[in-house]
Amino acid sequence: MPTVKTLLPQTLTEERLIRVAAYCRVSSDSTEQKDSFSAQVEYYTGLIGGNPCWKLVDIYADEGVTGMSMKKRDDFNRMIADCQRGKIDRIITKSVSRFARNTVECLDMVRKLSQLGISILFEKEQIDTSKMSSEFLLALAGVQAQDESVSISGNMRWSCEKRIRNGDLVGSAAFGYDWSNGTLTVNETEAEIVHKIFDMYLSGVGMHDIARYLNRSHIPCRSKDARWYHTDILYILQNERYIGDALLQKNYTTEAFPFQKMKNRGEKPMYYVSNSHEPIISREQYELVQNALNRRKREKSDYIRHPLSRLLICPHCLHNYRRVDYDTNPYWKCTFKGSGWTRCEAESVSEKDVYAALIRMVNILWENYDSIIEPTITALEQLHSNANGTRCKIYEIDKAIADANNQIHLLSQLQVQGILDPSDFAAQSNALANKVYRLRGERMRLLRENDHDDNLARIRRTAETIASMDEAMTEFDEDFIRSIVEKIIVKSATEIEIHLYGGLVFTEHLPTAKRRCKLS
Repeated sequence: MPTVKTLLPQTLTEERLIRVAAYCRVSSDSTEQKDSFSAQVEYYTGLIGGNPCWKLVDIYADEGVTGMSMKKRDDFNRMIADCQRGKIDRIITKSVSRFARNTVECLDMVRKLSQLGISILFEKEQIDTSKMSSEFLLALAGVQAQDESVSISGNMRWSCEKRIRNGDLVGSAAFGYDWSNGTLTVNETEAEIVHKIFDMYLSGVGMHDIARYLNRSHIPCRSKDARWYHTDILYILQNERYIGDALLQKNYTTEAFPFQKMKNRGEKPMYYVSNSHEPIISREQYELVQNALNRRKREKSDYIRHPLSRLLICPHCLHNYRRVDYDTNPYWKCTFKGSGWTRCEAESVSEKDVYAALIRMVNILWENYDSIIEPTITALEQLHSNANGTRCKIYEIDKAIADANNQIHLLSQLQVQGILDPSDFAAQSNALANKVYRLRGERMRLLRENDHDDNLARIRRTAETIASMDEAMTEFDEDFIRSIVEKIIVKSATEIEIHLYGGLVFTEHLPTAKRRCKLS
């Protein structure tokens, strides 16, 4: 007679616990929103940590960002990356609008996570994406959240445009001004800095040097890192606000979803308001600066580019080299070191020596094409073929994980309905959980091996260019060199590292030059 043995549910081990993450978001950095933000984090920490069947992975939280796009939400993107690495089984969030206000992005992300076997619970709407009927409800909730954002944005845009047409100033206060009762008032401390910037520029000091002076003087900028850059100086020099005028609607927000902030290039009317507030700079000085800016812009456009421009790179500060004429023998030196305000240790190199090294490298590649280029391409093609096979395996694993998780959810429903015995449920669900665990491990291993070879096409083009040579190169050919050389790292005064398109790197030695004390 058969013997029947009752199998009690096994105790969940750590690896079989459902790995749960929570996502929180508030759309502004106001005090009220910050309180809500902290409350969400505290709530989910207690909720997930208090469930013995769950293992808390992390609380992902974005503060003071919009839900219209996923690109600017750092913690949201970190959560998705952890999902792709197989660290998360389930996500809990307050509502669809907290997860995303963009219906298309929301549904697309839900589908991607479902393919990875990851479910999402939206508490407010009581939508669980592990259930087959949830996507329709999710779409409705997403459309509602998106419509709410569209309505709010439309109202704000209408209000802003009405104020602009009335000549009312909008936006943040420029450096040198503060908002006071809806009016721009001069900030005396910052106004002195504005005067200094205009005076320095008219005296011939460049924008980079002005920014460097302000940073050395520990004068804070209003940017996030409180440092000055030449773009900040240019913005001040071109801003009509400093003569008491205001050009309104320089930028506008698109009416179609998803909303984007665009520079107004004639799509919308602009409004110039004269004498709208107290000036800081005289109109005469402002006009002199505009004339100087236009003159220097024309001079820059007439600048003759040299064959090595933007190719030579400093290994210390990673800035480009610039050309210096010295005793009819031009040299190239680090731009920042040449400016005299860094401790960069880069050394200068002779232009003719670099030319000679590039010609020598091209001829070596041409003469040894069969032993250098062809084996390299063959090896890359093999790696590319292996990568394609790996991607197919990852896709199959993703499908298997999704199927296993769907089976676990189905078993859970059968048990709740009394159709499946608890002991059978424990045995089958544990087996499926172990299968998912093994699949995730295999997926992570394949991802580490799957190094996509995006350089194959580039190196093929480089090889074709070299193979097209009829004879060895005797004179420097700028067009030819630029078609195959991506960058040149100046390792020292006697060594350069030539990087070709496609990833090939060659080291060439330069002759030992006489001491150039003024340049090195």
